[in-house]
Amino acid sequence: MKIMFCISSLSKGGAERVISILANKLIQENEIEIIINTKLNKAYEFDDRIKILELDKKINTNPLLRNMARIKLINEELKKEKPDIIISFLPMPSFRILYANRKIKIPIIIADRNDPKQEYKSCIYKFLMRWLYPKADGFVFQTNEQKEYFKKEIQEKSTVIFNPIKEEFLVEENNKKERENVIVSVGRLVEQKNQKVLINTFSKIAKKYPEYNLKIFGEGNLREELQKQIDDLNMRDKICLCGVCDNIKEQLEKAKIFVLPSNYEGMPNALIEAMASGCSVISTDCPCGGPRELIENYKNGILVPINNEQELANKIEYLIRNEESAKEIGENAKKIKEKLNPNNILGQWKSYITHILEKEAK
Repeated sequence: MKIMFCISSLSKGGAERVISILANKLIQENEIEIIINTKLNKAYEFDDRIKILELDKKINTNPLLRNMARIKLINEELKKEKPDIIISFLPMPSFRILYANRKIKIPIIIADRNDPKQEYKSCIYKFLMRWLYPKADGFVFQTNEQKEYFKKEIQEKSTVIFNPIKEEFLVEENNKKERENVIVSVGRLVEQKNQKVLINTFSKIAKKYPEYNLKIFGEGNLREELQKQIDDLNMRDKICLCGVCDNIKEQLEKAKIFVLPSNYEGMPNALIEAMASGCSVISTDCPCGGPRELIENYKNGILVPINNEQELANKIEYLIRNEESAKEIGENAKKIKEKLNPNNILGQWKSYITHILEKEAK
């Protein structure tokens, strides 16, 4: 079978990571091509047999002309390669492939990866989604809440598949070390991730439990603003903006608590990895329901309302004060590895791809 993936880039990100896992496994029995917009900058390893096509070899600065050129190239590639099925991640690549494919009619699966209320809140995105998405043959959502945003005609030809976990997180260290008095958060430094609330909350926790430190991993356009917030709170020696980390598994395995303070998420990989690492996790119960589908409250993690500093502080303090309960939550969290094993998730994808192809063949 010839499978074509579409995405904006292969840089660091949740959708890109999922494509890397699926493509590297599917190449064992299939031909795989990935179409990207931008100059190749791979954040993940890809099998050498996977073909990668860059659309922007000659970049046009005019957005309209650039997109028209991309659509033309996609159309030519579809006619030349004739894939059996196309799997497109994220809205704009999906809009382009659906438009380019409208006369060729290769089966297309759209993989939605974030809160649709945020993804399609602009008038242009909402119009393109309503016009083009009904032309797709199938949809893969990460959560049921995400799926319920769309019209019935889309829901009826969709399925829910969680993100696979990185295989390195399936391996547990033989020499278990005592966890440090560290709270960790992982995410881009952007409004969506809402590190401001976590910083404010921790500044109060640190006064009561000075032995604890907070490490925030990630980069983004709010770095300077967040650093100023830390400085204004006199927390420079307690809170560290650590940047991008190449050994996040090691950091998670050393920390006692992980906090995801996001305003919205799809199926958050950072939360999945923290759970697999045995951290006691706290997450906002944010749309579009990813944390809620992963966490059984007080069993393998704790959910808190969005933007509620007092509730977040209460839950962090609960884990600090109740060490046995925190350890039990961390041990239960590790069971996520069984559910999100890449081979299990791959099986769900393969089954759905087969379903779509069989439906189209009738």
